[in-house]
Amino acid sequence: MFHLAVFVSNNNGLATWKRIGSLHREVAIYKRFAQDEWDVSFYTYDRSRKLPDVGFAAKVHSQWPFLLPKKLGFLYRQMLPFLYLRQGKKADIIITNQAHSCGAAILAGRLWSAKVIARCGYVYGESAQTLGKSGRRVGKRISQEKATFEKADLCIVPTKELTQWVCENYGLPKEKIVVIPNYVDTEQFKPDTNTAKEFDLICIARLVAKKRHELLLDALAGTERKIHFIGNGRLKDKLKSLAKEKALQVKITERVEHSLLPQHINNSKIYVNLAEWEGHPKTLIEAMACGCACIGAKSPGIDNLILDGETGVLVEPQPHQIRGAIEKLLKNKQLRQKLGENARNYTVEHFSLDRVFEQYKDVFKEVLVK
Repeated sequence: MFHLAVFVSNNNGLATWKRIGSLHREVAIYKRFAQDEWDVSFYTYDRSRKLPDVGFAAKVHSQWPFLLPKKLGFLYRQMLPFLYLRQGKKADIIITNQAHSCGAAILAGRLWSAKVIARCGYVYGESAQTLGKSGRRVGKRISQEKATFEKADLCIVPTKELTQWVCENYGLPKEKIVVIPNYVDTEQFKPDTNTAKEFDLICIARLVAKKRHELLLDALAGTERKIHFIGNGRLKDKLKSLAKEKALQVKITERVEHSLLPQHINNSKIYVNLAEWEGHPKTLIEAMACGCACIGAKSPGIDNLILDGETGVLVEPQPHQIRGAIEKLLKNKQLRQKLGENARNYTVEHFSLDRVFEQYKDVFKEVLVK
């Protein structure tokens, strides 16, 4: 029996995942390892003694009872490998939730004599470059991510495009990087033909500028289309005002438990993602798994996921193009069904939890024999 230690990103934990509704999505792959008779432990920054149930047998080592003022959280991160030295010595593999904020995993690997896999669902440095982010905090995060990639035994990134970026910008050899995509539980996220299509469009994302929700409202001004936004953020009130101004029927749901997302996706005719940038967007993959016709912007992380005209539609981030694509799909149910079926098949083949789990297992076996 092997022992897998999961390092959650700085200042995050099971309570955070539970609060935003993503707990079971985040731990699904580790549940598979537990079912495969691995011991699984989580190292988190939760500050409460009582923590959410992950749904399977796993040990959770949190910041409790080693509580410090939040502004001194960096001291806990530095001490974590020492505080849990006895438990950590059992670990065979340490895996990070995100590479840009898991520097403690590298030190733990050395102290615990465990292999370290720097896993990420997106590459922070690439996102900062694409979105034009700068400043001391951004630079520090990029430096931490680069160092984690360099010092880990192996790195996992979700796309070949991000592999190329890491090699070119962080100077890593390709043989040190494995591409494993983000996964979706295709048994949970699947088409439901019995669900009425209450909304014309659904968009699941934070209500922030880089997601470009305002662009969608501009594109559909005056159409009275029904749009469902699932997410929260500082633009919530502004989007409500814009919707009223542009004669659109908009519903905003701030939080939905992950297990309930399939019924909301199946309750809509089209899924839309117009973000400036994505890493490897999980909600888009989940919408595709539900057989929902998807429209995406020609942006990094979206245009390499949607196959234009086959598994969805790609558009330039211009109101007339977005409106044209939406109106075309809304008027053609047969086309929506065809795109949705293709998207479902593509997702099952490439991103299903079963397939991704087997990829992880193969990588872990390879790391353990080195």
